[in-house]
Amino acid sequence: MIDQKNIELLQFDKIKQLVKQKCCGKQAKLLCEEIFPKHYSKELIADLEQTNEIKAVLAANGFFPDVEHQDIIEQLTVLNIEGALVHELQLLKVLKTTGVINSLLRFLKGKRAVMPHLYGLVENVEACGIVVDEIDRIIDHEALVKSNASTELSRVRKQIIEKRKESDKRFYNHVNDLRRLGYLRENEEGFFNGRRTLAVLVDYKAEISGFVHSKSESGKTIFIEPGVTIAINNEVAELEIDEQREINKILRELCALIKPYIPELRKGFNVLSIIDFLKAKALFAVDLNANLPEIKEGFELNIISAYHPLLFLQNKKNGRKTVPLTLKLNSENRVLVISGPNAGGKTIALKTIGILQMMLQSGLLIPVKENSSYCFFEKILIDIGDTQSIENELSTYSAKLKSMTYILNEMSESTLVLMDEFGSGTDPELGSAIAEAVLESIENSKTKGIITSHFSNVKLLAEKLPGTFNGCMLFDIEHLEPKYILSIGEPGSSYTFEVAERVGFPKFIIERAKQKVDKDKLKFNRLLAEVQTQKTKLDEQLEKVEHEEFLKKIAKEKYHTLFETWQDKIMRERDRKIELARLADYGQKYLRLMDDWNKKGDRKQVIKRFIDGITAETKKQDELRKQKKLDNYSEKKIAHIKPKLKVGSKVKILSGTEIGVIEEIKNEKVFIKFGLMKMTVGMENLVLAEN
Repeated sequence: MIDQKNIELLQFDKIKQLVKQKCCGKQAKLLCEEIFPKHYSKELIADLEQTNEIKAVLAANGFFPDVEHQDIIEQLTVLNIEGALVHELQLLKVLKTTGVINSLLRFLKGKRAVMPHLYGLVENVEACGIVVDEIDRIIDHEALVKSNASTELSRVRKQIIEKRKESDKRFYNHVNDLRRLGYLRENEEGFFNGRRTLAVLVDYKAEISGFVHSKSESGKTIFIEPGVTIAINNEVAELEIDEQREINKILRELCALIKPYIPELRKGFNVLSIIDFLKAKALFAVDLNANLPEIKEGFELNIISAYHPLLFLQNKKNGRKTVPLTLKLNSENRVLVISGPNAGGKTIALKTIGILQMMLQSGLLIPVKENSSYCFFEKILIDIGDTQSIENELSTYSAKLKSMTYILNEMSESTLVLMDEFGSGTDPELGSAIAEAVLESIENSKTKGIITSHFSNVKLLAEKLPGTFNGCMLFDIEHLEPKYILSIGEPGSSYTFEVAERVGFPKFIIERAKQKVDKDKLKFNRLLAEVQTQKTKLDEQLEKVEHEEFLKKIAKEKYHTLFETWQDKIMRERDRKIELARLADYGQKYLRLMDDWNKKGDRKQVIKRFIDGITAETKKQDELRKQKKLDNYSEKKIAHIKPKLKVGSKVKILSGTEIGVIEEIKNEKVFIKFGLMKMTVGMENLVLAEN
């Protein structure tokens, strides 16, 4: 697909290294070593989708489980052996890593709808909760077997504690006696082979019974285990042997309990390693503002705002802006010839296209806009830079020819060719002729490619050949500096003399050189520069007009929003005032009724008036609710039918049978002709007539 020389040329190994630095585990880092361009496959697309799902969460500062873990492959291998004994520290590793696996599985199994591709990784993997529970039951966070792991272990440890207390008591009593006699040194005690000893002056060793463990280098101090503690220390030593025997028994039982879960643990650890790898790629994508473009099965490259990843990261670190690259290749425009000034960005454009294509076909997201579209190539053939080889006795031109020969022999319809300054390194006239012939060969083979050139005849040929088109890197003629912007549609001047002037080349030599150049060629280059300058100005004006149109559109939408808000506010205020007036009127009627009641007149008549008032108010509110409901219905009906009505449409009135033809529409009123009769009808009362 692509040879190692070009992988090194495009610095793809640096990309792999940057991803590797973001991996947590050993297995994920090993997966980074396998990053390499591949042909189109469902597995590769799934890999890209999985990376994109994690990247979407991370880019939004959402939660994704921590995948920090320890490698447990060796531990699982030992645990799978019958009768195996794995010690506490190794089992604690298994516990922690299994806990990470279980958390990850629980998270992803609850995200089937939003992370379908990641869910596919864990769908058939089960969490091993019992492994975590059992190890946690036996081993504490300091990698020690818990005393309550068994009744026997608890009993033995209690005895050890009691015996040690007794030993300490006898030892310190003995120390006090010897201290009064002056037999001990200042640092009066020590430990040898787990036994507490006395630091006795050599002159008094005969005065103290016990077991001699050691002697100082000066020979003035003897380290003696006193006789009063030897017996009890022996008992402690024996109990410690019993303790270790019981611990080994418990650990073997625990290992036997874990053994049936080894296949599932291996599956879980494999998933963890893969997701660790995917997360590293997603983190790298976040650093690059990378996205997953649309992947096309047929040929199409629509690259929008692409960045060279290494250049982008370097500029980001240094606080500099990176100029994006935009271009499009399709079946009608397969080969792009880029011209323009030296140091104007042509080679960087080629490298950007090459490394992004390699990254995508290696399962990495790329720094382009999401609405970009890409396809996959079977081969990526590259000839960039000076390929001179002293070792193989090749000149620059010979090396270029050898590289072009390889490309011409290997290219096909499913190949992407990237060639920099093809035909250079020899006599310009002859080299340009070879460049023309190579371009014709590339076009005839239906190969897809991007080529850079300074040759005028190649630029002209690109305008004539079907499927081939020109592009150029823009140059600021006013400030004599490149813009690093690719413009599609026309060739560009090489700005030979302008670039020379920019770098401080002697002006008198530049002027003499201009006199020696063919006048027509000089005129052609000047014309190209003027055309490019005019096009740049037109593009800037067009961009300005489009921006102004956009601002007008925003202002118009803002006006409509404010107007609708204002209308809504007025309507709510009107409704509030009507309601207040109704309540005030109702209150006045109630007060009059209260006055009549207090006058102790005909109270039956007062009650009747009260009931009639309540009934009338209830009826009025019911009518208002019905009207409001009807108005809402009418609004919905109008909203539904209005887009479908136009002059000439055939319609019927609700519950009617006659079909009429619309002659005119004004707001929400429709003028309809029914034979010789004309009517004006509200939209809410119409239905479209069936053909």
